Amino acid sequence: MKLPARYEAVGSPFSGGGMSTAFKCKDKHLDRHVLVKVLQEGIDQKRILDEVKALSAIRSKHVVQIYDVLKDRSGAVTALVEEFLPGQDLDDVLPITDTSTFLRHIYAIACGLADIHAVGVVHRDIKPNNMKIDAEGCLRIFDFGLSRTDGVNSETIGTIGTLGYIAPELCAPANQKVSFTLAVDVFAFGATALKLVRGRLPSDLRAIPPNLPATDADFTKQTLALPPAIAATLNQCLSKKPMTRPSMETVRNIIGRHLLHGRHKATMIAGDKIHYLEKIGQSVKLSAGSLGSVDVSYDGYDFIATNVTGDVYINNMGIIPPQKLPGASVITLGAPSLGFQRQYITFDVTHPEVIL
Repeated sequence: MKLPARYEAVGSPFSGGGMSTAFKCKDKHLDRHVLVKVLQEGIDQKRILDEVKALSAIRSKHVVQIYDVLKDRSGAVTALVEEFLPGQDLDDVLPITDTSTFLRHIYAIACGLADIHAVGVVHRDIKPNNMKIDAEGCLRIFDFGLSRTDGVNSETIGTIGTLGYIAPELCAPANQKVSFTLAVDVFAFGATALKLVRGRLPSDLRAIPPNLPATDADFTKQTLALPPAIAATLNQCLSKKPMTRPSMETVRNIIGRHLLHGRHKATMIAGDKIHYLEKIGQSVKLSAGSLGSVDVSYDGYDFIATNVTGDVYINNMGIIPPQKLPGASVITLGAPSLGFQRQYITFDVTHPEVIL
């Protein structure tokens, strides 16, 4: 295929994922670099339209964007114009030996997958060399050639995918139909996280079907020390049963919680007195004499109410210490029968965003 005059090839073509030849091009109209994926002749048009539909529906800073679709005179799609991603494939930076770097990478992947799943799309080929760290250090997911909309044509014949990242439920004889859900991406995410730690996948995960559970695929037994909750969640992603794997939204939130460890700040206002709580291990005693008192402490993740005396309420509900405090609430000291003689304290927590 001859490229339209608008696109000027820069350098030599390269593989575009098995179904296409990719060209780094300059878009002369918008003065920017793009990736033009010229499709092989005879390619399944439905499969290509699935990729276009998937990419056009997703809005995420961790997923490649599609800019245009090129068609021939018959209306058949001949090429896709996508965002060009400079930078390294994720495979090029493995293994990762720093816990903070590892958590930031898997958080970015989890964010991208959560955004993909939010519009009902199954990527079906999640693996490190379908991800890049762009020039600004942002991890991006690309190559949606196998993607499908969850529940729509969500079955395939025989085993399909990349060895080591294939969920157990996708392992079937060549002539047998198998169904798939968003959970296949969750499994591949777990395998990707394992490769980030180890540098290569263990043989148990590369078997068809994967031989799980396995010591080499246990995140509590890797050389990189992970927070217990993170290790447990990643192990759950590699569960043999798809229904027991967590959603990517859940995975994202758990990882994000650990990345924000020790970064919250609570403000408590009692009349003209203001208390701040932001250091791990720090605590504040809120007291109104005989009306009641409560200690509030910070463990790096949550603000906890303990040592309650007298009548103490959170949003008009009695406290059962130790109790996590909601991010915005009113702490009341004194029994309801005292009316306006009670002491009211506003409690607010800043919730910073994870900055990658």
